[in-house]
Amino acid sequence: MNILITNDDGYKAPGLAAAYEAVRKLGSVSVVAPTSERSACSHMITLRRPITVERLNHPPFGKIYAVDGTPADCVRLAFTELVPSRIDLVVSGINSGANAGVDTFYSGTIAGAREGAILGIPAIALSQALRRDVEIDWPTASAVAGQIVGNLIEQALPERAIWNVNLPAPIPPNPMDHIHRVSVATHPMPMRFKRTEREDGRILEFEYGASYWARDESGPNDYSVIRDGGISITAVPLVGELK
Repeated sequence: MNILITNDDGYKAPGLAAAYEAVRKLGSVSVVAPTSERSACSHMITLRRPITVERLNHPPFGKIYAVDGTPADCVRLAFTELVPSRIDLVVSGINSGANAGVDTFYSGTIAGAREGAILGIPAIALSQALRRDVEIDWPTASAVAGQIVGNLIEQALPERAIWNVNLPAPIPPNPMDHIHRVSVATHPMPMRFKRTEREDGRILEFEYGASYWARDESGPNDYSVIRDGGISITAVPLVGELK
């Protein structure tokens, strides 16, 4: 199996190394990731400037391609230019932060997997939820993600969809007993902005600052599952309703 890994946190992110460790025993792995963080860029692609790609030897991957573009750019370039062999699976992540519910529309992590699906490649997005009082255990996240990916590739993907996997913080003991196949939450992220006026009120600045965990969701859905300490797996279609 030829596996492509990308992310939206940049090629130096610990979650990308965790994704590599999760899947490297499943086949031959190519890493094509953004040069810097591109969180919440959604499915943006670069059209009106050249995209710079740098070949790097970067531990722990060895050779990688660092792309001055978005996750979707990374997958498009990998598919057409950078990975000579057929790509059998796209893995996007492991993102630092959950991507549940309507976040899937904003997420660059989801877009990396979605671009794979658009190109006809099975794809899985992986995200690790964050909480202020919990330090991310990347080795555990990697091990659990590896088990989940191994299980999912043995199954048939829903037609024209990706698998979206969210790990809670902290990851519970016996994590495989806490997996929930659920629908996608539909309540929006809370919106709260800090407002600053400059130049006698002529210029306004708004800084986003809402709490991720403040949504009114009863579930069961992907958001309520990770909020309550479980692992959510959802099928996110390319078109149509999120179910």
